[in-house]
Amino acid sequence: MTVTTTRKLTFEEYLTYADGTDKRYEFNDGELIEVSPASVFHNDLMMFFAFFLQSAINQFNHPYCVRVNSTEIFNGKRTRRPDVLVMTLAQKKSLGNQPDILYEPCLLVIEIVSPTCRTVDTIEKRQEYAELGILEYWIVDFLLGTFAVLTLVDGIYEEKIYRDSEAIASDIFPNISLSMGQAMASM
Repeated sequence: MTVTTTRKLTFEEYLTYADGTDKRYEFNDGELIEVSPASVFHNDLMMFFAFFLQSAINQFNHPYCVRVNSTEIFNGKRTRRPDVLVMTLAQKKSLGNQPDILYEPCLLVIEIVSPTCRTVDTIEKRQEYAELGILEYWIVDFLLGTFAVLTLVDGIYEEKIYRDSEAIASDIFPNISLSMGQAMASM
């Protein structure tokens, strides 16, 4: 849902915007886009992936950190708040005490497809994340039973679809063993 204000907000105004509610918004060229709260199922999946990836980071000493539905990415026109985001420790340090907004590409984003946001999660964000230069984009679609890993090659995502017990291949996490079946079993 787009929230119409009397005038378009600047990005700086968006950073301090508060309407006195618990609503969350993304910024789109001066307009606020209300973000629907995640379902319990969606939240559980985000936590599963965050825990799984943080365990891999710890096990293999990757200089990364995981954020769950909190850090926004700004492309100069709009923000996006991925369900799960992996950034470098240097990026985390650069955030300091500022709002959780990255102005450069992170390593990996994961979107869990919502039935009400299918086009946004699978088409709009795919294009935006590629334009931003995000190296990997995972799309987890429980309705279709698929786990897509999109790897950025020459500015375009190459997509590989995994089902059931097929272990995904990830350039960012080459040593992990993760499948759609594992994610489904965690629920």
